[in-house]
Amino acid sequence: MSYLRVRLSDGWELINFILLTMKNSTIIATLFGIVLVLLATSIPVQTQAQSVTEVQSNPPPNKVLNIVRQSGNCPQNVGLWIISFGYRDEAAMSEQIVIADTLAFAGRAKLATSRFRFVEYQAPLQQAYADCVGQAISPTQPNSLDARYKFRFQNRNVYFSIDLTNTPEGFGAGIVEHKIVGLRPYALWQFID
Repeated sequence: MSYLRVRLSDGWELINFILLTMKNSTIIATLFGIVLVLLATSIPVQTQAQSVTEVQSNPPPNKVLNIVRQSGNCPQNVGLWIISFGYRDEAAMSEQIVIADTLAFAGRAKLATSRFRFVEYQAPLQQAYADCVGQAISPTQPNSLDARYKFRFQNRNVYFSIDLTNTPEGFGAGIVEHKIVGLRPYALWQFID
């Protein structure tokens, strides 16, 4: 096993990413770069003319979901950083690291619910979006090996969930790690065939 340790500059926590055997060093370098940029850009920036805290995500998320607004003032979309790894030895295994870009419209996330095939985070919405009621859902096929990502906006909060409960039987799918990284929801999920 390889261990990649990143120390946050202000001493919040020590983050251990456990990366299983990987043959392509560019994957490690890309992951390391994205995590460092996420951590570095999570510091709120305010100018005299702004009352809402802005957070710039650089690089931008690689998956963007449109928010379907039911009422109130809502952001137009929400982004996810999704990094996939595939392995093949005796069995096929796939892992995905998912980080939700909630800081663009919300405060510090916290874990709300956690089970083996489901995790949900909660974060307070910024004042500009506090009355937002809506949702954004990633499309998935029934019995697919894809996770369902969902953002719910209600009660002055955003709820982000990763759901693997519709994974077909016979696949060892589950969420193996969940935490907060750079104030954002982070999860690692995998399935084994």
